[in-house]
Amino acid sequence: MRLWILLLSVIVYLPWIPCFSQPVSEPSFEMLLKAGEESATKHDYYSAIDFFQKAFDKTTTNGVPDMNLVVTIGDLYVKVRDYAKAQKSYERVLKRDKKKQYDDIRLAYAKVLTSTGQYKEALIQLNYIITTTKDEKEKEEATLIWKGIKLMDTFPQNVEADIILLSDAINSASAESSPIFYPDGSLFFSSFNRKKGVILDGEEGDYHAKIYTSKRAGQGNFEKATALPSIINRDKFNCGGISFSEDGNTMYFTRIKLMNNAVESSQLYVSQFKGGEWSPANEVTELGNSIKIQHPSLGELYGERVLFFTSDMAGGLGETDIYYATLKGSSFGTPINLGSPINTAFEEKTPFFFDGKLFFSSNGHPGMGGLDIFQASWTGSTWTDLNNMGFNYNSSYDDFGLKFNSGGTSAVLVSNRPFTDKIKINNNETCCDDIYLANIRDKVIELIVIVEDEKGNLDEATVELVDGTDKDPKVIGSKTNSAGNKFAFSLQGDRTYIVYTNRDGYYTDTLTFNTKGIFDDQTIEKKIVVKAKPRSEDYDTYSINEPIRLNNIYYDLDKSDIRPEAEKDLAYLAELMEQYSEMVIELSSHTDSRSDDNYNLKLSQRRADSAKRWLVNEGVDPRRIVTQGYGEKMLLNRCKNGVKCSEDEHRINRRTEFKILAGPQTIEVKKSRLESNLPVKK
Repeated sequence: MRLWILLLSVIVYLPWIPCFSQPVSEPSFEMLLKAGEESATKHDYYSAIDFFQKAFDKTTTNGVPDMNLVVTIGDLYVKVRDYAKAQKSYERVLKRDKKKQYDDIRLAYAKVLTSTGQYKEALIQLNYIITTTKDEKEKEEATLIWKGIKLMDTFPQNVEADIILLSDAINSASAESSPIFYPDGSLFFSSFNRKKGVILDGEEGDYHAKIYTSKRAGQGNFEKATALPSIINRDKFNCGGISFSEDGNTMYFTRIKLMNNAVESSQLYVSQFKGGEWSPANEVTELGNSIKIQHPSLGELYGERVLFFTSDMAGGLGETDIYYATLKGSSFGTPINLGSPINTAFEEKTPFFFDGKLFFSSNGHPGMGGLDIFQASWTGSTWTDLNNMGFNYNSSYDDFGLKFNSGGTSAVLVSNRPFTDKIKINNNETCCDDIYLANIRDKVIELIVIVEDEKGNLDEATVELVDGTDKDPKVIGSKTNSAGNKFAFSLQGDRTYIVYTNRDGYYTDTLTFNTKGIFDDQTIEKKIVVKAKPRSEDYDTYSINEPIRLNNIYYDLDKSDIRPEAEKDLAYLAELMEQYSEMVIELSSHTDSRSDDNYNLKLSQRRADSAKRWLVNEGVDPRRIVTQGYGEKMLLNRCKNGVKCSEDEHRINRRTEFKILAGPQTIEVKKSRLESNLPVKK
C-alpha cells in the first residue's frame, strides 16, 4: 500500500488508497463510496475527492445524479482550501435546488465566496441565512461574517506596509509557518521544505516540518535557509511555534506528534544558546503535559514576564483560545485564559506581544475572510481598542502569525493568499501557507481613488495603477472592490502615475498626476466618474432557431473531451439556461473535414453529448437540451476534403453552437462573455 502525503500546514494530511482483496477492473458505486469515506476519515482529502467524483459519475450515467456527493466533494475542497473548486461544487447543487433542500450548505458557500473576495455575492447568501435559519449558531456565524464585510470600508488601508512574498530561499511549494526575527535580524521559521507531496513507499525519508534559520542578505532578501540540528528537529515530530527571549539565548518551540493525521500531542520545549550552538531541548511539563500547546510567545503582563500560547484545553471559550502563564525564573505559573474580548467562541491563535499590544489571529471577530490579524492594547489591567489590522496585513484568505522586528520597521506574517510567482501544489494556489515580509515605509504618500457613476458610488470596479515616469510604463498595482468603491495605493515621491478604471458595462477612464514636490506624509484623493456604455454595445440579441456560437469551445483533433478554456462558455450557457428558465436548446457540435465523413458524424455527436453532460452536472435539466452532431456538414471556411489548411483553420470548424428551440423568442447574450480565445486571423 502506498500512502500519499499533501503538506498543507503544520498538520500533515496522509492520503490513503484502499486495497481491494482481488483485482477489480470497474469498482462498483458502493466500493467507491466506501473508499471515499475511509480516505476522508484518514484525512486523505484528495483521494477522497477522486473516489466520490467517480461515484457521482456513476449516478449521472444512471440518470439520477446524487447531489449529496457533490456537497461532500465541495466540503473536501474546502478542507484543502481549493476555494474555486469548492464554489463550483456548491453552485452546482444550489442552482438545481428548487425545493430548498440544500439550504444547509449556504453558509459554507458564503464562506467560500468571502474567501475569494466575492463579497457582494457572499452578502446575498448571508442575508438569506440570517433571515431564514432557525439555527442560532449558524445565524451567529453568518452575522459575524456579514459584519466583517460591512465594516471593511472602516478598516485601515496600511499603505505604508509594503507586503512581499519571500523568495524560494524561504518558501517552498509546501507550507511554511512560525516566522520570527532573531535579535540579530536573521529569520527563524518552520517548513516542510517540499516541492511536492510525499509518497510513503519506504523511500520517502524524513518528511516532517523542521525549524530553519536564514540570515538577512539585504533589503527584503534572505540567504538560503538551513535546518537546525537534530537536537532541536527531532525525528518523527513536526517542529514549529518559535519564540525567543529578548537576548536570544532562550528559545521556546513546540513538537507536534500525529496519530492518523490528527494531533496526538503538542508539547512545549525549551533550548539554550550556549557556546555558539543550541543545547538539547527539554520538555516544559509544568503547564501540564496532558494539554496541547501551540504558538508560544514571550511577553509581559502586570509587570511580570509571561508566556502566551494557544490551547484547546477544557474550559475555554471556543475552538482554541489564547492563554498566558507567568514565568518566574524557569518556572511557570498556572495557565490563565485571556477571556473576552480577545477570545471568542471560534478560533484564536498565534499571539505576539509587542510595544504594549497583543497581535493575534482569529475568525471570531469581524474580518475580511478566513483568519484575520487583530491587535489589542494592554492598559496594565485590561485589554482595550481591539481592532482588525486591515488591508495588506489581512486579505480575504487566512492571515496569521504577524511578528515585528525589534525596531518595528519590518514584520513577517503567514498567509495562503494568491501571489505572483507563488509555487503551487496540485495546481492549487491557496492550499499552502507562505511567509510574507512587510517593510514599513518612513514616508507615506497615499492615493485614495473613489469610483462613481452618474448615480453615485459604484462598486465592482477594477483600478490599475501604472508608473509612467519612464519610457516603459509599468503596472505596479491592481485592485478590485466588489463591495465598495474606494481603492488605496502607496506612492513614491517624484514619480508620474496613470490610473486606469475599468468596470463591466462602463467605458474605461484614465487620469494622470505626479508626486513631485511632496516631501512629507500626504494623502491624495482622486474621484473618477465613469460613463456607462449603451446597452446595445454590451449585448447581442438572438432569435429562435438562430445559431449562437460558443467561441471558446474547440476540441483537440479526434477528441471529445471538454478543454479547460471551454468551461467559461459552458458556465455562461448554464447562466443563460437559469436566466431563461423556459428555454429549450439544441446543442450542436461540428468537426473539421479530416477523417471519414461517417466517423466525423459520430465524433461530433460525442462532443455534443460531452458538453451536455457538463451542463447537466452544473444543474441544468437534461430535458431542456437536445444534442445534435453535424460532423463536417457545416464548415465555416474553405477547409473541405482535399484542401490543405493550417491547424488554426481546421480548429475553427471544430466548434459547438446552440440555438433556441422553444421558450423565449429572443434572448440577450453578453458579448464579453463569449469573446474568442482564438488567434486573430490575418
